Amino acid sequence: MLLQNFKDNLSRNLYVMTTKEANEKGICIQCREKAIPKCYSEAGKKEFYISGLCELCFDDICKG
Repeated sequence: MLLQNFKDNLSRNLYVMTTKEANEKGICIQCREKAIPKCYSEAGKKEFYISGLCELCFDDICKG
């Protein structure tokens, strides 16, 4: 529970919402657009439910 609270607080500070809130709304926590249409692979869809990021934003953060 302590780790989840840390994750929720970090998400709120960075994105003004938690991953759970983004998942419930179906929007990317970063770009605020509908997430699933921006996920082009099964791994990308799974990542959305883990991090709240659509695949395009996740790839942008992780590039390099």
